Amino acid sequence: MSKLEIKALGAAGEVGRAAILVRSRETGSAVLLDYGVNFDANDRPVLPLHVRPRDVTCAVLSHAHLDHCGAFPSLYVSYEVPLYATPLTIELGDLLIKDLLKLSGYYLPYEHREVCKMLECTVPVTYGEIVEVSKDLTLTFLNAGHVPGSSMVVIDIDGWRVLYTGDFNPNPSALLNGADLLNIPQDVDVVIMEGTYTSGVHPPREQLEKQLIEIVLSVLEEGGCVLIPSFTVGRAQEVLTILVKYGIDYPIIVDGLARVANEIIARYPHYLRDYRLYRKAVETAIEVPSEYFRRNVGREPCIVISPAGMLKGGAVIQYFKKLSRNRRNAIILPSFQAPGTPGFQVLTRGRAVIENQEIKVEAKIFWLDLSAHAGKRELEQFILRFADRETTIVMVHTNLISALKFVSNLYTRHGVDNVVVPHTAGETLILDK
Repeated sequence: MSKLEIKALGAAGEVGRAAILVRSRETGSAVLLDYGVNFDANDRPVLPLHVRPRDVTCAVLSHAHLDHCGAFPSLYVSYEVPLYATPLTIELGDLLIKDLLKLSGYYLPYEHREVCKMLECTVPVTYGEIVEVSKDLTLTFLNAGHVPGSSMVVIDIDGWRVLYTGDFNPNPSALLNGADLLNIPQDVDVVIMEGTYTSGVHPPREQLEKQLIEIVLSVLEEGGCVLIPSFTVGRAQEVLTILVKYGIDYPIIVDGLARVANEIIARYPHYLRDYRLYRKAVETAIEVPSEYFRRNVGREPCIVISPAGMLKGGAVIQYFKKLSRNRRNAIILPSFQAPGTPGFQVLTRGRAVIENQEIKVEAKIFWLDLSAHAGKRELEQFILRFADRETTIVMVHTNLISALKFVSNLYTRHGVDNVVVPHTAGETLILDK
């Protein structure tokens, strides 16, 4: 009899801090799936539970967001764990981790040399590639459709077949094709999946794109400016691509780390849905050449795309302080705003505390659900793919209460009773075969 152990080191009953250990109890082979960070109320990084690097056969990084990659360098203090990811994910992860180290290095259990060691241990993979890690462990990578370079991974370990979705999006966007669900094997024993939006239904993408364009044009044509705080990887490029797709003929300024991310992504055309459109978007964007230029933005109608997406810091703060005070301008928040963040304060109160200063927003405020995750409907449809099989589904990266209600509704409506939701970090599931 073979036993498989699945331990949630993070992302159990919480969105973010992804870290899942999958281990065969017979052979000892173990795969660490992501190792990310969350942030506390004081914006200090919170790491997943510790795992001894020597107990990990290999690690997988699904995509380059800090809640999936930000803790990985801590594994490389005194040990070398092979880390598998697409080349684009490796480059973007390096960019974000080094920025995190610059901003929060005092609170992190690693330094620059550990980041370098991690990069030395990375193994680049491509979609569809089957990687033989050991005699009883192979990995197969599939497009996740979440951000450029993101992956789902199929793990064959000691007779078990496990699918880890990471963050995934089955729907195409202006930037990316949807997740490659067609090539998921039929005989999966375990699915470890995200449940970020178990309570949210995303509007049709085309509708959201047109809504974005309508808002932008209405503001610009009245002489105002539009500020779009965006995540460095994924959302900034998506928004830029949409604006160029619809032929917006006003200056589009890209600032902060998004400028670097734009160029990195441009070197990997095969990850994009329409590389010509993306290349045109990057060439159309105006990069900020100096502080003098940044101070003078806003004198003429323009669009500014800049991290951070929740207004927690970065280049966007200077623009926010300036543009938020003018009623002709608009602030468009194109992503989820976590409670307690300045972005959430803007949405709920029309004001935000930025650098110990409360700023009342006079500009128009909009929120658009340009999500890169599967919504409630897509999550349900995905689970129903496995309803007639003896498949155990483990839902992580989710709000606990929302996920439990979602699972209860699945049982009531479809009789699905094979979904497990870990409640707290450290919770372990043991499966027999």
